Amino acid sequence: MNTWFQNLKVQYKLLLSNLLMLVIPLITLFLLVGGIWSLLRFSNPIEQRSWMMLAPSTIQSQILQFELEQINKKLLSKDTTVFSLRNNTSVIEAQGVDVVIMKDDTVLYMTPDSDGEHIVSTFKKIGLITDNDSRYYEWDGDRLTYVNRYGDGMLVIGAGHIPFMAKSMGHETDEKVLVEFLFGLALALVVASAVFGGIYIANRLSKQILLPLQYLQRAAIDIKKGVTPSLIKVTYHDELGETCEAFNNMQRSLAREKQLREEYEEKRRQMIAGICHDIATPLTSVKGYASGILDGVARTPEKQTHYVQMIYIMAGNIEKLVSMLSDFSKLELGQIVYDYRPVSLNQVISEYIERHKGDFEDKGIILVESYGESDQLVRTDVKQFVRILDNIFSNSWKYRSTDPLKINVSTVYQNHRVRLTITDNGIGVPEASLNQLFDIFFRTDEARSEVANGNGIGLAIVKQIVMDMDGEIWAEKGLNGSGLSIIMEFPIMTELEEA
Repeated sequence: MNTWFQNLKVQYKLLLSNLLMLVIPLITLFLLVGGIWSLLRFSNPIEQRSWMMLAPSTIQSQILQFELEQINKKLLSKDTTVFSLRNNTSVIEAQGVDVVIMKDDTVLYMTPDSDGEHIVSTFKKIGLITDNDSRYYEWDGDRLTYVNRYGDGMLVIGAGHIPFMAKSMGHETDEKVLVEFLFGLALALVVASAVFGGIYIANRLSKQILLPLQYLQRAAIDIKKGVTPSLIKVTYHDELGETCEAFNNMQRSLAREKQLREEYEEKRRQMIAGICHDIATPLTSVKGYASGILDGVARTPEKQTHYVQMIYIMAGNIEKLVSMLSDFSKLELGQIVYDYRPVSLNQVISEYIERHKGDFEDKGIILVESYGESDQLVRTDVKQFVRILDNIFSNSWKYRSTDPLKINVSTVYQNHRVRLTITDNGIGVPEASLNQLFDIFFRTDEARSEVANGNGIGLAIVKQIVMDMDGEIWAEKGLNGSGLSIIMEFPIMTELEEA
């Protein structure tokens, strides 16, 4: 299942990963500092004084300096209350200092279980407390003495022993050393989590970026070697995933083109073989009749005339074959200029049948016509459309099976298209060969001994002309499974096109 991160674009993945590598250590550090800060602010640090003393000396020193500065700032304000001062003095008390808050010689607060009155009397005797501004700050070994008052405001005094102040003066307790070690270990874990978290994120990101690139590289190498690579599995839907999908589409296109190229090459080989065969067959006959004349086989004038006539007929067949090949080549290369005009397909077909009515009667062909009722026009080159009819009727005549040959011609107008169906009762085409019927040089007789009976070019020309006219053509079995039906469809012109 794809996750939202896998579907992000690469630039957003890089941005998010860089942010995470910065944010994760910051969040870890914030949680650590916030936890200590919350312990100092929202618990009773005085009651936990023995535990607070175990905190690392450097942190204790920084906290003490910060809280003394905050007390100094609050005493400068006339709106200072005992409660606001207690937020800061409680932290100092947790370090081991006993605090007294006074105003006008009245004690407003003193550290629980401390001898605050003794501290006040002592400070007065030595002159640290006066009626004016009083500020005194002294560290003596591990003892802190503190007095602070501005004008007639509140007075804050403190005295007590702070163990971390005497760190350099003697050996610390084992508990203190252990706590400092654990604190250092915690910091190391924070750094390690940041480093390994960054490495993990970088590896995941590099995997999502490099893995598709490796797939693309291997596939490109396979294509270079001529090996058909397997399709790349698209896991991520970012730019790289889209690139892999585009590469897969390219592979599919190349595979289709390769298959079409192979089919084309096979058809080209068959076409060349067909041309050679269909030209060689009548040429062999020409050479045979000419040899008969030269060798004196045809001794009588009548026989000589017959041989010459046969040579003429065979030469005509070769000429017709070359002409049809030339026409097909021009059609395939787009060298035929069409004279398109809006015409009624029904009218073109009926006029064609009327012109060739005598020929059909002479050959004994029975035509059955059925035209759809429509005056809609089709964009057609009449001359080329007549060639379509010539080739289809000629094909039906060549492959007739019984007399008389019956041909049904019908048109149907529907869905903005006209369908023309020409069905005969000839020998038909096997089901498997229907799709090959319009391939050049395709014939159902494998021997191909009689070129005059069909060279496989006529229907290929028909298909090319129909396609050039934006039509479609296909073949089906005739009525009741016998004979052959050739079906064509052409688009009907709109009023705008007619105008």
